[in-house]
Amino acid sequence: MGTRSWIRLIWELPKNDHISGYKIYWSLYAKKPSQAGAIVSAITNRYYITSVQQERNYHIWVEAYHVNIKSKASTATVYTTTAWKIDTAEANHLSIPSSSAVPAGMQLFWQDEFNDALLNKNKWSTNYYSTIDFLDRTNLSALYKDTLPQPGIIMTGNSIKLIVNDSIPTRYYSGQRKISSIQTYDWRTNENHLDNRRGGYFEVRVRRSNTSGATSGLNAAYWFDSPGPDLKYYLEKGESLQGVNGVRPHGQAFEIDVFEEEDDAVTSTFTPFTMHGKVAAGGVFKGHLTTFNAPLTDQTDWVTHGLLWTPAGIKYYINGILQKGWIDTANNMAPNHVMNILIGNYYNQTKGVKSNAVLEVDYIRGYQWPIINGNELPDAGFEYGTGEPWTGTGKIVSAAKRSGKTGLLLLPNQTISQYVYLDNNQHYLLKYWAKGKGQLKTQVENITQVTGNAENAVEKTIILSQGFSHHILHFVTGNEYQNNMKTVKITFINTGKEAIALDDLELRKEQQK
Repeated sequence: MGTRSWIRLIWELPKNDHISGYKIYWSLYAKKPSQAGAIVSAITNRYYITSVQQERNYHIWVEAYHVNIKSKASTATVYTTTAWKIDTAEANHLSIPSSSAVPAGMQLFWQDEFNDALLNKNKWSTNYYSTIDFLDRTNLSALYKDTLPQPGIIMTGNSIKLIVNDSIPTRYYSGQRKISSIQTYDWRTNENHLDNRRGGYFEVRVRRSNTSGATSGLNAAYWFDSPGPDLKYYLEKGESLQGVNGVRPHGQAFEIDVFEEEDDAVTSTFTPFTMHGKVAAGGVFKGHLTTFNAPLTDQTDWVTHGLLWTPAGIKYYINGILQKGWIDTANNMAPNHVMNILIGNYYNQTKGVKSNAVLEVDYIRGYQWPIINGNELPDAGFEYGTGEPWTGTGKIVSAAKRSGKTGLLLLPNQTISQYVYLDNNQHYLLKYWAKGKGQLKTQVENITQVTGNAENAVEKTIILSQGFSHHILHFVTGNEYQNNMKTVKITFINTGKEAIALDDLELRKEQQK
């Protein structure tokens, strides 16, 4: 496996015990070097080649040896890609399953199990920076010079420990602040390691060390922050600061703190969830849009925190149990753009940490409803069983199926609808199969962020027949800033007097001539 900063080699140990060790060679060229780059013991079957060049092919040879006898070398060519890709072997054999909060039908699309000896910098930046830091111009020179203080990290082989104490990190971030944090967006390079603009379910499994010796100012957090490289997502539309015009709708969150635990890890009885988005004229930060304290005792135990972020709103889970949802069509605070994921320990050190303050992360996993063969509508065949992401009065039953196991049954005056993120300013086709003696109304609405107001609605009403018939509705998604997603609401209404069956929906971009 090759990344931008290291190559991981794994090999099978032989069954015989006549091996003294392994010699490892590597080169940018196809000729094996005369001297081994590393020699490891006979009981070692893993090695990391570091200080590699990005986006290059490396030729690698691994030789088992015994005294002066060498075996035939095992060879490989590895490319040091800068793009992360999911480790399918790891994803298919998770050592600890995710919580029951993962919505039906969602699939793992991004993860880090932290099973390597080194941090995967295709997924993470260690250059901590945030929207509020940029607003305050904190460490701005160090950001641009690429000299930001680096976090205190220990990779255990199955987790990552983010540590702050008197000596770790070695440098203060600013003033008396010590920070050990990793994030999916780099403010200096404007590189985003994770395209999560379609939202999804994001879960971490964490525990904190006993922090009874820590002074006030300690903050362990898992949070989502708007990306840079400026303040456009912090400022509201119509506002300007530092030569940048705001693009954020009034009432939309620019930061979501899934947990921000400030109290002692042992004695604390709650964990706070907060969404920030109150910004006054001139870019003055005024605080949160909403906050909620979820009950949680002894944070030194392993616990999962989950954020479900969909175009319908936000939900927060602990250990698979829903704590609170913010699903309000007239006040939807969910962002519709890429968000920077951060995990870390943040400490305003005033008196010194008497013992290590450690945030240990077992895993982080991101799930999304998959796009299957270009079909961008989740649960297009009504197969998930739970109803979500659909809402309404229709029922999912086997009798209404055209294919698969189930379809949707709509009785007279019943409706079913779904909010979905689509690429903005694009031509789309909504295709569906329906049957029955009734009348079916199909409606597609572009939805204004936050307020939920409908715009540019497209409707189609059809008279159905006894057998399944195929229908198509053309529509265009509304404009949003650059690559931000457009929220679209799709609704089916039985406006007739007989039952209707609906199945095998498709939502895909229309090919333009």
